[in-house]
Amino acid sequence: MEIVEYLNGSLVAVHTMMNIAISDLSPEVAHWQPTGTANTIAQILAHMVGSEDRAINLSIKGGTTLGESWADKTGIPQERRGQWRKDWVLNLESFTEYANAVQQSAIDCLASLSADDLDKEVQGFNGPNTTGGLIRMVVLHHPLLHPGEISSLKALQALNALPSERPTARPPRGPRTAGR
Repeated sequence: MEIVEYLNGSLVAVHTMMNIAISDLSPEVAHWQPTGTANTIAQILAHMVGSEDRAINLSIKGGTTLGESWADKTGIPQERRGQWRKDWVLNLESFTEYANAVQQSAIDCLASLSADDLDKEVQGFNGPNTTGGLIRMVVLHHPLLHPGEISSLKALQALNALPSERPTARPPRGPRTAGR
């Protein structure tokens, strides 16, 4: 198996886990504030998808984030770390559309990469990184932590933490060729 093919398969698994965790959310569940210093599900979702958006569209592609054009619709604050504030409301319907657009952008980006592209230096969130390093840490490993966190917050609300029907992420599109 080629490395880029492995990364594409891993990305589908990450998106599937997120889609399972959020498949049955209501605004009340998403904004429920647990005691102590834990974050709401809405804050975690904004962080998760926003991080993937910045890694793919800003750092790797060198463009602008999709979140910039979705901010008014989703309600997510656009300043760095703004999602951790308590004074905003996530529009779940618009957020789902934004998350789908980010997922598709990530799928398309990874499908376009060669193994050599993974060594290219890019500007990460905390300084220089490689394309492969940013994909590994921010796009693949980091979001695997949060669906469990979301499921725990749902369980604390006496809800089914993992729904019985499991949505799936879209598989990567495009031809697979040697070295891609």
